[in-house]
Amino acid sequence: MVRLQTAHDGETFLSDDHYEMVQTHAWPDAVNIEAGDDQVILASPVLEVAIDRETLAATFSLTDASTPLLREQAGARREDDVRIVRFESNEAERFTGLGHGYFARAASLELTNTVVERNYGRRPIEQAPLIVPFYLSSLGYGVFLNSTFPNRFAFRAEGDYSMAIDTHGFVGQMDYFFIAGPGLVEVLDRYTQLTGRPRLPMKAMFGLQLSDKGHDHTSPTPSDESWWKAKITEHRAAGLPLDHVVNDNRWRAAGGKRCESKIEWDAERYPDPAAWKRWLDDHGLVSTLDFNRCIASLSDGWSPAFNLPPIDNIEFADSAPDLTSAPFRAWFWHIFYEKSLDPSLAFPGDALWIDEFDEQGAAPLDIMLANGRSSAEMRNYWFFLIAKALVADGWDPSDIDQRPFVWVRGMTAGAQRYATLWSGDIKPNAEDMAAQVRGMQLAGLAGFPYWGHDAGGFYDWDQGVGPDESLYQRWAMAYASFAPIWKPHGMGQSRWPADRNDDSQASALTYARLRYELMPYLYSAAHEAAETGMPMARPMLLEHQGVDQAWEHDLQYFFGPDLLVAPAIQGGPQQVWLPPGAWYSLWDGRHHRGDQVVKLHDDGDRMPILARSGAILPKREYAQSTAFIDKTRLHIDVYAGADGAFRLVEDDDHTEAYRTGERQVTWLRYDDDRQELTIEAAAGSYDGAPTHRDVTITFITPEHSRTLPTRRIPVSRTERIVLTPGNIAD
Repeated sequence: MVRLQTAHDGETFLSDDHYEMVQTHAWPDAVNIEAGDDQVILASPVLEVAIDRETLAATFSLTDASTPLLREQAGARREDDVRIVRFESNEAERFTGLGHGYFARAASLELTNTVVERNYGRRPIEQAPLIVPFYLSSLGYGVFLNSTFPNRFAFRAEGDYSMAIDTHGFVGQMDYFFIAGPGLVEVLDRYTQLTGRPRLPMKAMFGLQLSDKGHDHTSPTPSDESWWKAKITEHRAAGLPLDHVVNDNRWRAAGGKRCESKIEWDAERYPDPAAWKRWLDDHGLVSTLDFNRCIASLSDGWSPAFNLPPIDNIEFADSAPDLTSAPFRAWFWHIFYEKSLDPSLAFPGDALWIDEFDEQGAAPLDIMLANGRSSAEMRNYWFFLIAKALVADGWDPSDIDQRPFVWVRGMTAGAQRYATLWSGDIKPNAEDMAAQVRGMQLAGLAGFPYWGHDAGGFYDWDQGVGPDESLYQRWAMAYASFAPIWKPHGMGQSRWPADRNDDSQASALTYARLRYELMPYLYSAAHEAAETGMPMARPMLLEHQGVDQAWEHDLQYFFGPDLLVAPAIQGGPQQVWLPPGAWYSLWDGRHHRGDQVVKLHDDGDRMPILARSGAILPKREYAQSTAFIDKTRLHIDVYAGADGAFRLVEDDDHTEAYRTGERQVTWLRYDDDRQELTIEAAAGSYDGAPTHRDVTITFITPEHSRTLPTRRIPVSRTERIVLTPGNIAD
């Protein structure tokens, strides 16, 4: 990685701490500098940067390559208020990345031949931008723009390959990082080293999440503690799982309405929050506390001094905080802590849902904020400041002994080390479903692997409905159960499976069982994301960056290392590209040759999900909460046809102890020639780790699927199991 800053006459270089998107600038350097007559060359063992003495244009190359990866045309330039750098174009090059736009809507993962601006919105309807000025090239490099001023990227649109910021008359500079690969996996790994690794949530956050949306004061069944208990009991009686209770407004005192309430538990609807917390714990449930910006001024300790300068055209202008204000950010954390999160209260609260801070875009770009900088410079940074206030400055130094999980409607580069986002009030239609499949992948490419969305769509404001039964099955149940966060939520028809028709309930149970059985696979992928930045939902192009089909088939993705998922956007037959190798249907074991496009059918209850040959899928027995999963029992599915390996990662599921080494890593390896599975001795341990596992192995080949008898294996012992017919019981 190389950082290139440009200062013009009369300017000094901005300090390293001007922004905090980059986690640290304390990187070791091993660079040789050669100053020639025409250029200065900075060379490391793997990367070379040549700077033209006359134009200051930079050329970036791998040291063992004959062709540069990236070449500036003439160095960064100042054109009035715009700072711009133009690059030489390569017709073979393709581009992706830059987070996602409003509502995560994207027509393609590919950015080639487009012009993209990734900025905070100017209108309230421009919700949930993921502002990450980082893109990846199919040639094997990435570029991160280290500026929060409004940006603009052109990717060979009419021949223009450039990157620019508009400073609107304020002090700003072209400042970017070139990140070499040559693989895009390595580029993403290095980007998340630079800006920070994603923050791992508690395991419960990967279970099913359901809310009380639609059961407010206007509903014939308004939610309260009794409503929740009845709803959860009915849901569990139907055989369905639940991990996360998502409170929407009515937990809050002073009315329990979206904009008529305050941060505090309502004494009538929840007379004893501590007792309610004990009930949730007993039933294996965690809960979220929500916050709408409009209630800020109604909550205890609010000061009008927190607000932006007077702006008439911002909705709820009396609750429009200047997010650069240190007193506001301190208040924001403490109101949650004092009213619920303080462990001495023993009240509910395991996650924070921060809503509507993406709706202050009417603030003029030239107003000056509390930190002495302009709105033009800071608005793209606001989400970072929210995340840092609630986690780095709030949750982390507190006495709360569990992992934070904060989700905001919008996010900024670097804030993945504190929080995540969801995609806003999307519509329940096939177009927005497709957009979310792409938006999820773009979020992963931006360092946000724990991205979420309102599965099934939030609401169709024109028609006054939520998802119909078919869309609910294809989206809220099937696709969303193979997304990082599974949260059906919205207005209109209930998102609770037991409230839907028989087919939807059957679909819910099918996908719930599958997701919860695959929890060790999913949770290990979540750990990998926290360690390396590798997304849980992985675009095909990330593994196959030079293959056309991988760029073209962007409505399918890898989920973890070995599963290929193709959501049924419209239902019916789908054209699915299978990468080289062999592939098995997860439903019936049907075998497909890879390196081709195949037509796969979706019957409403069997979304195409395939395991690659050599896949090793660790599974658990189905449980109705991740808290109830029996870790002494492990089922391993092995798919023949290629060698394979899987790194199983386990920990205590909820504290930060994994960050200091309290976790258990078990390598599972399959040798296809010998048809032998090796379960290596576990490395490390954690509080509550089992000493043994009762292991059941299913061996899947194109001809058959057979299961070995269960055997008890100490976690401290390496076990080699030959999967021959003589060892396998039908």
